[in-house]
Amino acid sequence: MLGERKRGEPMFYYVKIEDMVPEDHLLRLVEGHVRLDFVREKVKHLYSHTGRPSIDPETLLRMLLIGYLYGITSERRLCEEVKMHIGYRWFVGLNLEDKVPDHSTFSKNRHERFSESSLFQEIFDEIVKQCIDKGLLTGKHLTVDSTYIKANASFKSLHPIVIDMNSREYIETIEKDNPVDEKTQDKPWEPGEGYPHKGKKISNKTHRSGTDPDARLARKSFQAATNLHHAATYVMDNRSRIILGADVGGPDLRTDAQTAIQQIRRIKWQYRIRPESLGADKGYATGEFIHNVINEQIQPHIPIFDYQRHNHKGIYPRQMFAYDKTRDIMICPEGKELRYWGIQKRCRQHVYRASTGDCSVCGKKEQCTKDKARSVGYHIRETSIEKARQLNRTKEYRISQRMRKKIEELFGEAKEFMGMRQAKFRRRCFVREQVLMTAAAQNIKRMVKMLLRKAPERAAASAKLRLPAIKEQPALTASLISSDWRITPS
Repeated sequence: MLGERKRGEPMFYYVKIEDMVPEDHLLRLVEGHVRLDFVREKVKHLYSHTGRPSIDPETLLRMLLIGYLYGITSERRLCEEVKMHIGYRWFVGLNLEDKVPDHSTFSKNRHERFSESSLFQEIFDEIVKQCIDKGLLTGKHLTVDSTYIKANASFKSLHPIVIDMNSREYIETIEKDNPVDEKTQDKPWEPGEGYPHKGKKISNKTHRSGTDPDARLARKSFQAATNLHHAATYVMDNRSRIILGADVGGPDLRTDAQTAIQQIRRIKWQYRIRPESLGADKGYATGEFIHNVINEQIQPHIPIFDYQRHNHKGIYPRQMFAYDKTRDIMICPEGKELRYWGIQKRCRQHVYRASTGDCSVCGKKEQCTKDKARSVGYHIRETSIEKARQLNRTKEYRISQRMRKKIEELFGEAKEFMGMRQAKFRRRCFVREQVLMTAAAQNIKRMVKMLLRKAPERAAASAKLRLPAIKEQPALTASLISSDWRITPS
């Protein structure tokens, strides 16, 4: 007989929300291992002591964590999900009759109450400190890397940078760059039309986005498409994969090394840890960055490659030139002197040059240089670069380079499952909020996983500690067993 279920609702429900959340659910594990009540003290000074009570800031934090843990990028949709999901309601602390905060509450707090505070950085720091207090990381071996986040803006929002100049200079520049032709005179771009800069050369030096002025034009490789991006930097503990530092780069996306060294210094000061090594890819192989890392008493595990230009192939390498420290000169294989010329600011190198007369009569000139005279340069941080080059031959360097794939996995997780492939907000300060909260959510997942893994080990260790005491008191053991008591560790 074909059954049919008639839809109907009872007048009352007798249910406990906590009983409906599975024991192995992620939110239940987070509730049991992570403390989130610290946020009230962090924001206490931002609220008035009079007036109507506000929404509990811990409730807002828990809702934000749900969004980042489950990749809910829209705050409007986040409020709808919390309204319908019983597990989300339980984690946030709302019962079935409580009203879910409106999505505008997040925007109002972000742009007004929390705009001038470092709340999200403090939340990230507190999660890291909880990991340290639970003994999940030591911070001895670190890895740094960065990735591009697509900005919440399009090419159509780009417009020329306005430069301060007087009226005459401005008119002359406009007439020179944009000759007026009545037949083909350009019209102002309007929404719905095509790309307004078609056929024009644009760059970060000439154009800015009106939608997100902090975004910059960039591409990951020569084959990839150019887009407006922000650059996010992670500093990871190799052993635990806990993120110790997260930040968004400055106006120039090529300053990843500068952002990284700032994060290293902050980690040492904020968490009182002393890293021993730092792994990175060849993008960080700059003399200044390596020098700064060594000054922080950290071993740089960074690949060093000696590149040669196309027109330098087949000529004498720099290693064939001897350096006379007392006279500060370089001596070529034929015994000629190359005197100090100065510092080349673009390459940050000390340059030594031979005289044109010596090179013009030299029989080995074709094997030495293709210019009129030979010049030899070395980086102003050559001593630090040489130390990094020596570390490239060690076993520790090879291990550190293998650990780089773990930080790539963190970026992949953040982009694929946690909504960091594209920025939710505009302007650097709000994109930084997204990066910090995403990293905090990833740390929470790592923390819960490692604590669950350590729980059986701790139980086994406690059992071993209890066994000798039971053997020494057989009479007490019998009484405990007969009365069905339980011995618990102190």
